[in-house]
Amino acid sequence: MHHWIPDVAQLIFENVYDPTRTEEDHEGRATVACLARTCRAFKDPALDVLWAQLHSLDALVLCSGGTRDGHNKLIWDRPLYDADWRILAQYGNRVRTLTISPHSDSWDISTMQLLSCFPLPGPILPNLTKLNWLSNREDFFPFLRRFCGPNLTALSLSPISWSVRKCAAVASLAPSCPLLKEFTCVNAEGASMQAISEAVVGWNKLQVLQVGPLDEQALAHAGSLQTLQEFHFSVSSPTCPVLEFCFPRAAMTISTFSPSTFHGFIQNIHFSTQRLHLCCERYDGMFPEHFFSRLQACFRNPEELLELQVVKTKPHNRSIILNSAMLRPLVSFKGLNYLNLADLCTAQIDDTLLEEMAMSCPHLQELYLGDQGRWLIAPLATFDGVVSLLKHCHQLSSLGIFFNATFTSDVVDVLQADAINLNIRKFSVGASPICDPMNVTVVLSSLIPNAIRIDHCAQGSPELRDMEERWDTVNTWFKPFVSARKHSWEQGWLEGKAVVEKNAVA
Repeated sequence: MHHWIPDVAQLIFENVYDPTRTEEDHEGRATVACLARTCRAFKDPALDVLWAQLHSLDALVLCSGGTRDGHNKLIWDRPLYDADWRILAQYGNRVRTLTISPHSDSWDISTMQLLSCFPLPGPILPNLTKLNWLSNREDFFPFLRRFCGPNLTALSLSPISWSVRKCAAVASLAPSCPLLKEFTCVNAEGASMQAISEAVVGWNKLQVLQVGPLDEQALAHAGSLQTLQEFHFSVSSPTCPVLEFCFPRAAMTISTFSPSTFHGFIQNIHFSTQRLHLCCERYDGMFPEHFFSRLQACFRNPEELLELQVVKTKPHNRSIILNSAMLRPLVSFKGLNYLNLADLCTAQIDDTLLEEMAMSCPHLQELYLGDQGRWLIAPLATFDGVVSLLKHCHQLSSLGIFFNATFTSDVVDVLQADAINLNIRKFSVGASPICDPMNVTVVLSSLIPNAIRIDHCAQGSPELRDMEERWDTVNTWFKPFVSARKHSWEQGWLEGKAVVEKNAVA
């Protein structure tokens, strides 16, 4: 048999049955199982595909002499002998991904207890590279380390609550899987901080780290990892550690209770990153006036930041009204191509700031300013500020902005040829006040003719009902206006061309 046949066969079998699919493909799995029994050349490649990803331990139990009891639980009703362990090892060597799901809470504890008696040294699944331990069952956690081996590169935990036994199991993980690249434990809380921090300090190859709060030693260790590409952690108290996060190409996400907590945390911190996302549980009444100026001071080179986002994790309509002076430090981030302040009330920013931002950050591709709130405050920004953004940010493809869509001067003053943007596909206005849908449609159909629709806040308070109806009218008229304008332009071009040709012949 040619040496390349197994590789080709495995590629074919993976096309028939892909174990990485979200939904289980029973038909494809049955087809590959039949192929495994067809001939010797197909057996190993087919079995590798069938066993590559397990969504439970059921298959391992059944293949090594297990059965279901009267309550439909998988158990071993007899001791495992040498032949049984050999079969379990034979198939266990093929497993690359294992998920211990929340549904495993119905398993009998004897399943884990007997597996822990695996006679061979090392982990039960020696070639396991990805482990999703999603069970919250406390008596399972002491067996976690038996599945973590030197080949494990991705580990995900999802406990609902933490106990002493769970913390002890997690704290001792690093020596079992020293080459881990991805660690996720997004539901971590203050009680687990020390255990998770101790594990994190033992990993030096991390590329993705998504956790809750970490102690200062773990934060300093993570900040020194040049391999890190994605770092997500939370801040529970406004302490002021002295730290430096230096991963130029990594994405950082920091979750805090409020902007005040984050403002206190970054007093002695320096960032060197291209993407920074801040997730606040709520906006309290203490939004620091110098929040963005402090953030700017954290960057030795503000121009390296490409993405900045400040969002709320819990929906509510409370926010602090931000003014131009508070947001002006953002113009120092001249390399920004993504800025998302959609959840902040930007009613007090004016056209002058928008023009400064447009001229300082010409590479913006996505910009969102206050368009996700149902604010009842009249905004200072007008169509003039929108025109400045369209005129200077030629790469802008998505724009969301809370502004005053009424006109104090002639519509013609807004229709500037150098402000026409053909890249805009998404345009959101939030709860922007509007009086004349006809004039607004005329302007928008001219400035952003390729927009799919004009998004706005829906199902708001009674005070916003008239606004919603007017923006719905704009949406109804927008495409016909664009089509009519295009037809008029084409007709004019054809007539002009005919005149030129006629004159040329003459």
